[in-house]
Order: sequence, then C-alpha cells, then structure tokens
Amino acid sequence: MQNLAATETKRQWIGIPLNAFPASRTMPSTAGNDEISALVRGFAETPGHLIRRAYQAHTQLWAEVVPQDITGSQYVILCALTVHGDLDQSTVGRLTSLDRSSVAELAGRMARRGLIQRGRDERDGRRRVLRITEEGARIVAAAAPHVLRVGQQLLAQFDEEERARFMDYLGRVGDRLTPQ
Repeated sequence: MQNLAATETKRQWIGIPLNAFPASRTMPSTAGNDEISALVRGFAETPGHLIRRAYQAHTQLWAEVVPQDITGSQYVILCALTVHGDLDQSTVGRLTSLDRSSVAELAGRMARRGLIQRGRDERDGRRRVLRITEEGARIVAAAAPHVLRVGQQLLAQFDEEERARFMDYLGRVGDRLTPQ
C-alpha cells in the first residue's frame, strides 16, 4: 500500500491540488498493480504495436537495402510526380496519404536537395506546385529496384497466397484513413 502522505506530496509537487482526486480513486503506479497489469499485459499483441514493429522492420531494411539517400516518404512523393507530372502539394498529400504539413516540410527539404522544384500556381497563387527535377527522376529510377527488393524481403516468409492476403489486409487498414 502506498503511503498517503507521499502521494499527497507528489500531487503538490506536480501542481495538482490535494482535493482534485479523492485518494480512494487514485491508482498507485506500481509494478504490482493487478488492474493496470491486466490492462497492459497483452500490449505486445495489439494491432498498433505490431504495425509499429512492422514499420520498424521496414525502416531498418530500407536503410540496409536502398543505397540512395532518400526516405520512403520522399520516394513516394517522387513516384507521384513521376507518374502524374506537376502537382500541387494538396494533391500530392492525397495521392501519397501524407498530411499537408508533412508534404510541405518534405517538399522544402527535397527542393533544397534539388530533387524537386516548388513554385506558385499561375492560376491560384496560394497553391504550391511541385515538379520533379532531373536529379529527382534519376534518384527515383535508381531507387526503384531496391525499393522493390525491400518489399520482397519483408514478405519473403509468406507464400504467394499469404502475401496477397497480407497486402489486402494492409490496404484495408490503410483505407480507414480519413482524407486530409
């Protein structure tokens, strides 16, 4: 049992008024707390945790296999511009499932590296239009076979039917994203 005086001292120290939470309703944060342990025991099997671990595996494999100095998000932006030509940042975000602020930040970095050019839309000066440069086209073309290899290595443990199902499941989870 936790010392009530110690609990009150902690509350005062972090600026919580003593009467904000009745002592009977506060749950001590100890390793032996059965209620908390029961709630978090299965965290390693939660979808979010497993997706994060899979993303870590992808990121590690990407760093090992893709020799170009480019991130997955930068690669997908270059792919969108290669396939669709000049695009405004908002459209790039929709096509790549990246939020507006991420696209803006990535576009700034990519422009400084000479992978894309950013300009104002002639019809609507508020919109920023992105265009792939020769260097960006060279980088995306050089990275493409390595990126394909990353996917193949990630899914190598599955047979063809399992790979198809896995990709379907991932797509369905990703389809839950709300358009930005």
